[in-house]
Parts: sequence; C-alpha cells; structure tokens
Amino acid sequence: MKLWKKIILGIVLFLFVLLGIMLYLSQFHLDFSQNYRKVEGYENIVFKDPRSKQYFRLCAWGLVKAESPDEFEDHSVLDTSSYEYQLIVESTDAGKIQQVVSSPDGRYILYVEIINVGSGYTTDEEKVYYRVYSIDDGTSITIYSGYRQYLLVDWK
Repeated sequence: MKLWKKIILGIVLFLFVLLGIMLYLSQFHLDFSQNYRKVEGYENIVFKDPRSKQYFRLCAWGLVKAESPDEFEDHSVLDTSSYEYQLIVESTDAGKIQQVVSSPDGRYILYVEIINVGSGYTTDEEKVYYRVYSIDDGTSITIYSGYRQYLLVDWK
C-alpha cells in the first residue's frame, strides 16, 4: 500500500512541476485550443506584451516566450480605410477591431477583436480574441484568446 501512495505522490508532484514550467514559459498566457494549427505560417506570428516588452509565439499550451524578432511592426494604429480592415468588417461579424495584419503571402488576415461582456461598466469583462481570416474560403479561426490579454501582433 505504501508503494502505491509513493507512486501517486510522485505523479502528482511531476504534474505540478510540469504545470509550473508551462506557467513560467508562457507567463500565464495559457490557451489549450489547437485551432492555430489550421493556419499555414502560424509559426511566424509574433505577439508582444507592450508592458513587459516580451515576445511570444504560439505553442500547444498557448503562448511561449520567444526571442526578439529582427523587426516588429506595431499595428496598433488602425487604418480603417485599408483593404484588409474593410474585408474583415464586411465578411465577419467582428466587434471592436484593434489591429489588422496581413500574412506575408496575402492569403490570411490576422485581426485582434475585443468583446465587452456586460453593461459597459469599468468592472465588466473584456475578452480579447486573436483571429485569422482566410481570404481563400472566407472563414475565421480563433488562434488565441484571453481575458484582458492586450498584446501587439505582427506576422513575419
């Protein structure tokens, strides 16, 4: 009986250590959906935390710290007259769009959408969705989302 307790305790301890490593590497940017794998070139999407100046890339458990890219273009100034923005507005039921970035091959448009849940009070929840719109088939895929995860994005 003691052997089983030691084995179970060892497994639980291992899982806690594994969870700790995941939390450290992702800086609490967790999202276990695997939808991003449907997008060709997702490896080149870079996220930047404007407060900590850290860079992240998509992985199996959400975002993981990454090296600083050679260049990171800030797309937070939204050009509402751009073709990409107009296509997103016309083709999706997107709410408040914050950033719009084209993929290098021009087949996809990455956009950041904020959805307020509540009645407009400052304590209401704001969910941030990072979505990719496929120009080829007109579908949108959520590649990452999080509660008040305000990150800058770029696609290299």
